[in-house]
Amino acid sequence: MILKSLKQIIPNSLKCLMKRGFQNAWDSARYRCAGKNFDNGSWRHVILVCKGNICRSAFAEYYLKREIPAEIYRVESCGLDVDQGLYSPPEAVSVAKEFKLDLELHRSKGLSSCDVHNADLILPMEFGQYLRLKAMFPNHHNKIRLLRDFAPLPDRLLCNIEDPYGANETEFRRCFKQLQRALDGLKRHLVVQGD
Repeated sequence: MILKSLKQIIPNSLKCLMKRGFQNAWDSARYRCAGKNFDNGSWRHVILVCKGNICRSAFAEYYLKREIPAEIYRVESCGLDVDQGLYSPPEAVSVAKEFKLDLELHRSKGLSSCDVHNADLILPMEFGQYLRLKAMFPNHHNKIRLLRDFAPLPDRLLCNIEDPYGANETEFRRCFKQLQRALDGLKRHLVVQGD
């Protein structure tokens, strides 16, 4: 009776936020226990992966390409569930401009458009995508890890970078800031590696 009353009082937006938080914590625990064996060799070819390649991986590709030298590194992005050639949503384009990135010309690409077999590092955004990629490419399991691994503490305690698609600009801003922190960490790692 009391639980039913509480459910009626809590706004749906808070319920959704709590559900996502619990899911992220659960996924993070599973990811930490997955017994990851990563290749820490030289990473010159990086592929960023998300669901549709119109928000997260698109932003990550454009940001990383701006931050690291193109003559040394190859950066690609793609989506696992993609209709080829979709545009980034207006909210993503608008918020990306705050980071001095232009996503207006971006068109989504599927996994088949990326050179996965020659990649040195494959970075999905969520634990479910990590599991899918490991199942799809068992010979490349040591090249697959979550992008948020490169974020500073306490940011990397949770593993997922949630999809802002369909949300407002505030959610896109929160997501893109998470991506920025993880990508800055990856950039530092690449620079140290390149020395």
